[in-house]
Amino acid sequence: MSTDLHTLSGAYALDALSDEEAKHFRMHLRDCASCREEVRELRQAAARMGESEAKPPPSSLKARILAAADQQPQAPPKVSPIEGARSPRWRVRIAAAAVAAVLVIAAGFGISQFRSSDHQSDVAQVFQAADAHEARVKTRTGDTVTVATSRRLGKMAVETEALPRLSEQRVYQIWAIQHGTPVSAGLLDDPDRGAAMALPNAGTLVAITVEPAGGSRAPTTAPLLQVDPSSV
Repeated sequence: MSTDLHTLSGAYALDALSDEEAKHFRMHLRDCASCREEVRELRQAAARMGESEAKPPPSSLKARILAAADQQPQAPPKVSPIEGARSPRWRVRIAAAAVAAVLVIAAGFGISQFRSSDHQSDVAQVFQAADAHEARVKTRTGDTVTVATSRRLGKMAVETEALPRLSEQRVYQIWAIQHGTPVSAGLLDDPDRGAAMALPNAGTLVAITVEPAGGSRAPTTAPLLQVDPSSV
């Protein structure tokens, strides 16, 4: 695999780096806004594509995909692309996102149903639903967030504007926890906007942690909050 850290954003978004490579890349993300943006976009694209279908893959599929991804050359990201021109970086993003979508489907935890909201109206839609149920949840730091669920819409939403603002080196990350195993459901880039997502499978908890910029493969801090959507 290339040692140019700028080219590892796709593999990092796929969780395809070794622990040592991921550690170095997370350090790189602290100072590289372009790579942070690319990682976020790749993960969001993968989550949307993964929503379309969730079928159990062959046991050999993940190994074949990771082997193919390792052979896929990536161009370094362009920080200031020429306006109106389609950067080669987008072709890399599309290819990496397609691979990421397959891996999301292959995860087997139903997490392909989760995605962070792109529009504040998605959050409002859940809270304003006729069958909405709300619960106020205290965080570990004493702040309060409000969770709403709507079974008619098949969605849940979290209002997170009460969460403290973080430095550029840190980010809130949402996790789905099933059978004690946390899987990333996305980054909460702007607490003022909150997040909306599909209702998780029964027995799945939703948690929020503070992670290094760009997110983590597994939680590195204790959850600020943890909620069972079925109890809301």
